[in-house]
Amino acid sequence: MNKNAVLLYNAYSGHQEVVSNLDYITARIQDMGCNLQIFRSQGKGSMEKYIMEKIDSDTTEMIIVSGGDGTINECVQGMIRKKLTHIPLGILPLGTANDFANSLGIPSKLSQALDIIANRYYDLVDIGNVNDNYFVNVCNMGAFSQVSHEVDTELKNKFGKLAYYVKGFDVIQNYQDMDLELITEDKCYSGKFFLVLIFNGKGAGGFMKLAKDASLFDGLFDVVCFKNLAFQDMPLLFLKVLQGEHFDNPNVLYFQTKSLTINSQQNIQYCTDVDGEKGPLLPLNISVIPQAMKIFMPSTSR
Repeated sequence: MNKNAVLLYNAYSGHQEVVSNLDYITARIQDMGCNLQIFRSQGKGSMEKYIMEKIDSDTTEMIIVSGGDGTINECVQGMIRKKLTHIPLGILPLGTANDFANSLGIPSKLSQALDIIANRYYDLVDIGNVNDNYFVNVCNMGAFSQVSHEVDTELKNKFGKLAYYVKGFDVIQNYQDMDLELITEDKCYSGKFFLVLIFNGKGAGGFMKLAKDASLFDGLFDVVCFKNLAFQDMPLLFLKVLQGEHFDNPNVLYFQTKSLTINSQQNIQYCTDVDGEKGPLLPLNISVIPQAMKIFMPSTSR
């Protein structure tokens, strides 16, 4: 008796490629020998609710999610809370931001991403936890953190990542530094920062060299913090980031850790972001859950 494959998709992710290819995706999954159960996201929170209420642990062979990092995040929230992490997750990276899939080497071309799932090779990846919410790729705060929250969906669909970059340039010109305390298992860092990123994956916003040596398999976060910086010095640092050569810059703090607490030293709340969605209020208590999820990926990903 064939088991079920569950396809969860966000119709508004990216250029709505999933909608125009839904019949092709259905045929490919059925060719894998699975009965197909389909859910179209009806808005924020609906996918997690569907997972909690409608997915049967015993009869489901695989779960496939189509969308960007935010959609994957919502799927993972539901799977962990429903205790479905024994079921492998396939990813069709058809969103505006596909940084998590990029970190795993999952192709952006739909047919190739489906080939990865059809091969049925999976590995266990780490997941982050921040204030009892989960993240797959990155938790960040400071400059740029509100950009993905403020860019209109229609603009994202029309211009892709360019919409983020234009909004980011507008935001950074007037951004104020954050006075923070960062506490790891054995160290404490304090000072003024304009951007703090806690990476599970390798990059954010398409900048895949932000944490180029990060691994989804090592049980560690790669933390990249940009210190107080004059606006005129930002273009040079930006070029260094593009080249992955920013780690020795005196305005960059980089370290690895299993856990991290972030406090505001002046009891000010700053904007936080989790996989492109609004994050929790400070203080942030962040920890790694090692080998938490089974993800279909190329056998060369590790």
